Amino acid sequence: MITDDPSNAYSDPFKVVDYDPIWAKVFSNEHDLIISTIGQYVMKVEHVGSTSIPGLAAKPIIDIQVVVQDFSNLPQCIEGMTGIGYTYKGLLGIEGREYFKRPGFHVHMVQMGNDEYTRKTLFLKYLREHKDVCQEYAELKKRLAIKWNGHPSAHLEYNLDKTEFIMGVLTLAGWDPELKPEYLK
Repeated sequence: MITDDPSNAYSDPFKVVDYDPIWAKVFSNEHDLIISTIGQYVMKVEHVGSTSIPGLAAKPIIDIQVVVQDFSNLPQCIEGMTGIGYTYKGLLGIEGREYFKRPGFHVHMVQMGNDEYTRKTLFLKYLREHKDVCQEYAELKKRLAIKWNGHPSAHLEYNLDKTEFIMGVLTLAGWDPELKPEYLK
């Protein structure tokens, strides 16, 4: 099934919780499953998002970045991922990223070196290297979770409210804000 409707992207319960060390093991197991399913088509499978940073509060959803050389094998990847229980969601408004989900997991398939890959890599690296900024981000996430709790568009509004902070961190990390994609404007 292919869905490219951003309003249908998030159906997981909305909550932000303190870091749980089990997330690394959960990722490791899913990494192995993805590699055994579509490994021949991918360059690497990475744990990304807030659950990948020890000590950072997060929605208890494991974000995984599957890095490909190009999307020439996308049909095979879709077949493999749907075969292990993922739903293919399409771009969902983010050019250069193919999105898959199943309960507890969000998979972002990107090309090596594209803007999506670069932004995510820079952002996470900066948070890992700057504990004070990481703590500030955790506090922001908790405040926004309280603010949007129970709202029908909680996931979307929460993500939009984080944009200014994320863009600030990316600028500190050396990313050119003039390269900001449409969905972040």
